[in-house]
Amino acid sequence: MPGYKRRKNNKRSDPCLSIIRQAFILFAAAVLLIRSGKADELEQAVTYAGACFEYMLSQESIQPSPEAEVNNEQAADGFQSITESSTPVLSEPPPVKEQNISPLTIEGDPGNYDGSGTVYVKNQTDYEIDVPALLSASDPVRLSGDAVQVLVMHTHGTEAYAPTAENNYVPSDTDRTTDISYNVVRVGREITEVLNSRGIKTIHSTTLNDSPAYSGSYNRALDDISAYIKENPSIKMVIDVHRDAMVTASGLKYKTIADINGQQAAQLMLVCGTDGGGLTHDNWRQNLSFQLKLQDRLNTAYPGIMRPLDLRAARFNQHVTCGSMLVEVGTSGNTLEEALISARLFAESLADMLLER
Repeated sequence: MPGYKRRKNNKRSDPCLSIIRQAFILFAAAVLLIRSGKADELEQAVTYAGACFEYMLSQESIQPSPEAEVNNEQAADGFQSITESSTPVLSEPPPVKEQNISPLTIEGDPGNYDGSGTVYVKNQTDYEIDVPALLSASDPVRLSGDAVQVLVMHTHGTEAYAPTAENNYVPSDTDRTTDISYNVVRVGREITEVLNSRGIKTIHSTTLNDSPAYSGSYNRALDDISAYIKENPSIKMVIDVHRDAMVTASGLKYKTIADINGQQAAQLMLVCGTDGGGLTHDNWRQNLSFQLKLQDRLNTAYPGIMRPLDLRAARFNQHVTCGSMLVEVGTSGNTLEEALISARLFAESLADMLLER
């Protein structure tokens, strides 16, 4: 797949709603047939309806394309609330099963994104941006002193990856686990360890701000960030580590990949917030300038590792410090192994950039 185009309006009806409507019609017909004593006709109707339902579910044409896929974790100052499922509580990891996962590499192109070369922006705001000017502009993100400089944390810490034999886990919900050895907190730990190994004093919050309730995650995350900054006022940067999700209505998952020196790594995506949603965020342009430079560095060193930067109206708690960022490390279709490769490359490039300043 050559690129990830702007999402187009999908006016086709929701297949789930169609199934519900047909189920209701079947139920009404069944009542009438039972009352009239026509059991044979009822059996035929059930058989026919079952075949229709199976046909509907098999038709990929009624399902959203990857370009039209809505990440059901994105919305208003962060990501929208989603209905919590009733996933059974397990005491040990279930057997690893083969999943319906398709790899793709999401690349930018000047026809659909702002920017060119190594830097592209998916601009979902009403603001016009000048990518070359932002890349050449100065920004105030600097390290200073020997105290804590960076906080790594997670608004949605239970986000997990496709299980493997090496990294299987007990799910707390679909593609989620509260076990911090296997969810996105493990990826944050990798970033923290690399930054500390490079002499950048970094601390890691392992708080699961999306558990036990998903709704209100960003409010709890802001409390988490504020508490750490109160204790460590020297913090210059907050990195909120997530993983994305691309799942069609038919259950097909997409994982974003890049070939890095012969290894398959998960693609990364920076999400930059603004004040477009009405919340105060005075330094978003400086944040954007810094993130575009980081995007340029990463894509130059590791071609294809970065998806286009996602510029959003929501602020994602990035107003707290200049230089704060949200990074998506792969999707739920990627493996933890692929995500950890990218996490190390991300942290090394970020360290290089910060230490040069």
